[in-house]
Amino acid sequence: MSENTEIRSAIESLAAEPLTEQIDYYRKPFMVLWAAIQEAASDVAEDYDLPADMAQLWVAEQMRQVADSLVDRLAEKAVAHGASKSNVARAAGASPANAARRFPRLGDDAASQTRLLIDDVLDTLE
Repeated sequence: MSENTEIRSAIESLAAEPLTEQIDYYRKPFMVLWAAIQEAASDVAEDYDLPADMAQLWVAEQMRQVADSLVDRLAEKAVAHGASKSNVARAAGASPANAARRFPRLGDDAASQTRLLIDDVLDTLE
């Protein structure tokens, strides 16, 4: 069995698990993210005189955009390490037939040369 076949089988097994089992894998990272959003939002609320819920919404939206960008970057990395585009799409919950549409930077066109938001965020951490 090829590595990509084994990966596809593992992704399908994970998707077949009950939701409570799946949530166990990302419960802790979510709690860390939620705490970080709350902490950052308190600074935003204070600095811009925003209600707490609006500051949380603003910070969470920024995190969503960065997370989407991170998913795209991880998809590129997985393909660069030999994963098939269809398995990358499956892992991201997308149809394998729509891999190119879901991850446009995986194509051979000029879009693959554009920077992602995560690139800018990581640049600020260096």
